[in-house]
Amino acid sequence: MKLSLEKINKSLLFLALFSLIYRNGSFTHSFPNPFEIIFVFLCLFTFVYLIKNNKIKEFFLSIPKNILIAISCLIFSVVLGWIVAVFLKDIPFTRNNVLEFGGFIIGLGIFFLISFYTQNDEKYYKKYLYALLLPTFYAIFILFPDLAYYFHLQNDGTFLGLTSNPSIISKILLIPAMFFIVYALFESKSKWRKIGYVIVSSAIVVLLFWISARAALVSVILASILVWLIFSLHSFNWKKLFYSGLIVFVIFLTGFAFTPYNNQYNLTNTLIIQKNNQIFLNNFSNESRLQFWPLFLHETIRNPLGFGPNTHMNIPYKYGNHVIGPHNTFINIWLWGGLLGILSFLYILFFTFNNLKIKLKSNFNSTTLALIGILCALSFSIFFDDSLQFYWFWIILALSLRL
Repeated sequence: MKLSLEKINKSLLFLALFSLIYRNGSFTHSFPNPFEIIFVFLCLFTFVYLIKNNKIKEFFLSIPKNILIAISCLIFSVVLGWIVAVFLKDIPFTRNNVLEFGGFIIGLGIFFLISFYTQNDEKYYKKYLYALLLPTFYAIFILFPDLAYYFHLQNDGTFLGLTSNPSIISKILLIPAMFFIVYALFESKSKWRKIGYVIVSSAIVVLLFWISARAALVSVILASILVWLIFSLHSFNWKKLFYSGLIVFVIFLTGFAFTPYNNQYNLTNTLIIQKNNQIFLNNFSNESRLQFWPLFLHETIRNPLGFGPNTHMNIPYKYGNHVIGPHNTFINIWLWGGLLGILSFLYILFFTFNNLKIKLKSNFNSTTLALIGILCALSFSIFFDDSLQFYWFWIILALSLRL
């Protein structure tokens, strides 16, 4: 079988997605990770392929025209905000800004590459989606927790996997969690397969409880309730509503039951006993995000054109403290690209959800509902973190639009 450049590129893209299992810190502080290295070669080979086969136009047409316009507006708004910040507001041009912007561009780049290489290719579409389920293998450490300590996959009782950040690993795990929760709801030809989906879903929920990232837990719970309601309301009957609800309840109850005791105690103490907006607490202080988000929203009003990637600024807070960054992707985009930036991003998100809704109405199936659940969970989670460089979000957007 002849190995074409197109096939090589598609395989290289799969390898890039596969390599996302390893993330040593953020893009800004740990470039490059394996993904970025493969991404560079993939871009070079893709460029050669497009030139050689005269497919540059086809590359851009692989994305819906309105989404292409929205992405162009988003990039333009960020660059414009950056120019305004540097030349009119005397905000320094720093290496960190370049790396922040670079991570954002790589996210958009992988969005373009997946859109192009999955057109009319269902085989690789499934491969790319399944590559994002690789973190499921972490479930083995639930049975053998000592291995997690031995391989340094945890820190102070918090499971980190092959990452160095609980925020990253928790958002990564939202993808397989929602995928298998949705598949557990649908009827299967084999009852053992359905039981397997429940077990795998519960195992990933255990990992999420083990990580103890509140934003991810809230996100997976809200997204699970949403897919349960969507699933139940399709060909509605009361038996289906209660039976599917019971499955979701069992998954989370089992997940919590098998969570290490210390993590159970901490979660209970945080979410039930201490009722003081704990979900919104930021990671570097005891202040609630709800208290300092308005500070950054005030900056968006004062600067309608945005700042570009200069949003990790120190904003004076009470008692002489400072807040660094909004810890909210939507506010972050608003600060980067101003009003045009946030409207462009919201349009992309709205159109993607609408596309999934249309597909689900025409063909109610597990994959489409799983993508809705995954995208909802990620959208909830990025509300509590700066995730413009979170590549998985852009990957899911591309797969959702291609469906």
